[in-house]
Amino acid sequence: MDLDYPNQKRMLMTHQALMAETLQHMYNGEPWLDVTLMEHLSKMDASHATRRLNGSNNTWELLNHLIYWHQNVTRKLSGVKTEQEGDLPDFYLPENCNDENWDATLHRFHHSLEQMMNTIRNYPGQKLFDVVPGTQHTAYFYMQGILSHVAYHLGQIVLLRKYANIN
Repeated sequence: MDLDYPNQKRMLMTHQALMAETLQHMYNGEPWLDVTLMEHLSKMDASHATRRLNGSNNTWELLNHLIYWHQNVTRKLSGVKTEQEGDLPDFYLPENCNDENWDATLHRFHHSLEQMMNTIRNYPGQKLFDVVPGTQHTAYFYMQGILSHVAYHLGQIVLLRKYANIN
């Protein structure tokens, strides 16, 4: 019986590798959602990123919200204090919303995703279903939460871009 190599390979991947791959695909790959963050974010400038729809959070705030939670979960899974001096607040929007600050936010977002993916990939498999010290949930719970969280806000970003008529 011949097995399809990519499917065979996926069967051998760890839970963590699959979750990190899923996160990578939602960022800039080929996710089952058929849309990626970067295909939408790369077409925005600072003025686009601050547009709101009926009082919603804007894309810039959503991106900083995702960064905030990537940092939080990465630190939680690494056993360090989740909030640290110098962290930006959740849903942060800078006073000066120019293209340079937007580019810096995109860079921070990329960095937060890289850190999150590395944390997921390198988390000890034997501890995946253990409760994370100082919390009430397992590492698997937090990792799956990050995936759901990114997918949810990706949907919001897609709609913000669509209804703001950003080409």
